[in-house]
Amino acid sequence: MIPAERQRRIRQAIETKGMVSFAEMAEILDVSQMTVRRDMQSLERQGHLTLVSGGAERVGRFFTELPMSEKRTLQHAEKAAIAREAVKMVRPGSAIYFDAGTTCLAIAEEIVKRPELRDSIIAVTNDFTVINQFMLNSGCRLYHTGGEVLRENKSCIGELTSRVISGLNIDLAFLSSSSWNETWMSTPNEAKIAVKIAAIKASERTVLVTDTSKFGKVGFFNVIKLQELDAVITDSALSPDIQEHLVRTGVNLKLVDPVIDDEDLDEGASA
Repeated sequence: MIPAERQRRIRQAIETKGMVSFAEMAEILDVSQMTVRRDMQSLERQGHLTLVSGGAERVGRFFTELPMSEKRTLQHAEKAAIAREAVKMVRPGSAIYFDAGTTCLAIAEEIVKRPELRDSIIAVTNDFTVINQFMLNSGCRLYHTGGEVLRENKSCIGELTSRVISGLNIDLAFLSSSSWNETWMSTPNEAKIAVKIAAIKASERTVLVTDTSKFGKVGFFNVIKLQELDAVITDSALSPDIQEHLVRTGVNLKLVDPVIDDEDLDEGASA
C-alpha cells in the first residue's frame, strides 16, 4: 500500500472515531507501528491530526490565535515565497487591500522593494504593521480602515471596520487566515468575519495567502469556500492528494517553494 493510501485511511479512521492508536492502525493497515507513526507525523505537519501519547486524535476547532509577535517568528521562508508570488498579481496604480496578518505584511515588504509599485498603488488595510511598512518605505496613497483595535494582533476589527471597506472599490484583496481546509477558509474570531466578507465583496479579485502549517485547522466560524476565491497561494508542502483534490474541485491553487537561507535557519533556531 502506497503512503498516500495509508494516510487517506488513517484520516478516515480519525474522522470516524476521533482517536486511534499506532497499534490499531498498524493492524488495520498491516504495517509496522513505526510506519504508522511516520504517516501520522506527516499528517500532523499537514494539519490533519494531532499526535498524542500512543496515537493521534482529530484536530479540534480553536477559538484563539497567536499574537502578532509570535506569528512573525513562524514560517518565515514560506511567507516570503508566498509574497513573491502574490506581488506578481499587483499592477501599478491599482487599489490593494491587505488583510491583517504576517503573510500580508510580507507582501507589503515585497512591494516596497519594487520601484514601479511602492509609490503608485493605493494601499488599504486594517493592519497597523502594514500601515507602518508603507508609511516608512513608500510614497503610495495609504488608507487605514479604523475600527476597534485588537491589540495583540495590531489590527482593527468589527462593524465599523467593515463599513469603511464596504464603501471602497478595490482591485485586489489579499486575505490571510489562521485556519483553512479542503473546503473552507475559517476564523476563530467572530468580529473578523464581517471585515473579511466586506473585503471580498468590495474587491474585483480576492486571493487567500496562507502557508500549509495552517491547513487542516478549523476556526469556529466559516468565512468563505475556497472555490469562491480567485486564487489560493500557499507553499508546496501541501500533500499531493490534497493538491489534486483542491484543483479537481475548482480551486485556483498556486504553489510556491520556500527558499531556506542562513538567516531563516538562525531565526528558526532562536524561535
